[in-house]
Amino acid sequence: MAPALDDLRALVTAYAAQALAAIRQSFADRTNFALQVGAMAVNNGFWLVLWFLFFAGFKEVGGWRLPDVARLLGIVYVLFGASGVFFGGYRDLAGSILTGAIDALLTQPKPILLRLLARDSIPSAWGDIATGLVILAFSAGLDPAAAGLSLAAILIGTAAWLATTTIFASLAFWAAGARSLSRDLADFTLLVSTYPASIYSGWTKFVAFTVLPAGFVAMAPVELVRAPSWQAAAIAVGGAGAYAAVALGVWTLGLARYRRGAAVAG
Repeated sequence: MAPALDDLRALVTAYAAQALAAIRQSFADRTNFALQVGAMAVNNGFWLVLWFLFFAGFKEVGGWRLPDVARLLGIVYVLFGASGVFFGGYRDLAGSILTGAIDALLTQPKPILLRLLARDSIPSAWGDIATGLVILAFSAGLDPAAAGLSLAAILIGTAAWLATTTIFASLAFWAAGARSLSRDLADFTLLVSTYPASIYSGWTKFVAFTVLPAGFVAMAPVELVRAPSWQAAAIAVGGAGAYAAVALGVWTLGLARYRRGAAVAG
């Protein structure tokens, strides 16, 4: 047990050191940092305003009212921002594979995936966190219990989001064109995540819970906040856990076939 705890402590320490270094680097250009954060906050605020205008004319959509959508956007913004700040390497993980950035890590202590995720921090992601917290505080109508559930939803959604983007990025082990494809898939998944779950049905709902798992990134975690139950918790946690297992499996398979210094043929 003690060696296992020592290994875990060493892993957390190594991750924290690399993540903090990446965050400090993102602060290096203060002007650029401020511009990126401000631009993201304006972008997110504009999206919320559109929903305010929508609900000024329509009181609800499929049982979802403005506070529900505000809660959805707040949770999505915070989990997306937290992923970008603390695991920003996910954004170009496919590029790290295709450009051989893995090579330098092959002889270093594992896990390689965690080190790649921690190697970058996205400045604009702070804007997502800030706007998400403001939305949750002032627009989502959260009481203390709902605030605790929202935190749980953010953690669950973050795990599902990082697992999803890892699966997309791992396509680069097999296809040279996966760099742009993985980003497009991730961006589309994020877009799908910002709409109320009630608008999806039939095959669109199937896609939202499988190929583009926005259902487990946002819909299931937010449903845990809207209508708390053990069933909702099991679906949210089980979905995120399943995608995390798939992500680790796909990554491990890809890494096993990776040849040091060799580009993937497309």
